[in-house]
Amino acid sequence: MKKSGLSQETLKIIACVTMLIDHVGATVVESQFFVTPFDGIYYLYFAMRIIGRVAFPIYCFLLAEGAHYTHDPRKYALRLFIGALLSEPGFDFALFGGWTWENQSVMVTLLLGFGMVELMKKCPKYWMKLLAVVPFFFAAEWLKTDYGGYGVAIVALFWLTRELPNRRMIQLVGLAALCLMMNNTAISFGVIQIPIELFALFAMIPICLYSGRKATASRAVQLGFYLFYPVHLAVLAVIMKLCFGG
Repeated sequence: MKKSGLSQETLKIIACVTMLIDHVGATVVESQFFVTPFDGIYYLYFAMRIIGRVAFPIYCFLLAEGAHYTHDPRKYALRLFIGALLSEPGFDFALFGGWTWENQSVMVTLLLGFGMVELMKKCPKYWMKLLAVVPFFFAAEWLKTDYGGYGVAIVALFWLTRELPNRRMIQLVGLAALCLMMNNTAISFGVIQIPIELFALFAMIPICLYSGRKATASRAVQLGFYLFYPVHLAVLAVIMKLCFGG
């Protein structure tokens, strides 16, 4: 009997689309702040960044699931490592206008998260698993990866709670706590200010609807998802250079 709910591929599509919207906002739209006499550009920018908050928790969730089920951790880690290498030029040029070692892409965050999960698998005690998070948290902070140590902690949250009863509620509360700990830009709604990272909680809607099934076993489709991140960043880097001189 076919499981109801969202497939793994559907979650990946949601993550890819929301991430693309976020990155267009962070590059093309943000570049127009001081050259476009239109207040709506600010609202468009923040709307796109809010939508983009959905992507990262989904990627962390899928990484935790993939790390749990993989039969070949070395090959999984190698794919993430290659993805990180391919992504860095586009990440640097699209978002920072040139080469920089000051910030690393989210692929490095996910690679560290995967290494952390593999270490936690070898820990017989729960407190040891929690302790295993610490070096990877600080490695992400030291490397200044996207989302930093808190990104790694979100991967840990999804993996450590995946078999607990009421896990989705625990994940929701844990995600909210981690989002509040991040260095946040606040969005004003009248007198109310909401940290932008809190909008990541909307990612729990598709995660709660996840069925655990794959819609296709096609290697081409899976490769396409892996390549989407470096390719879309490279395209944005070219657009920024040609159209805006970034």
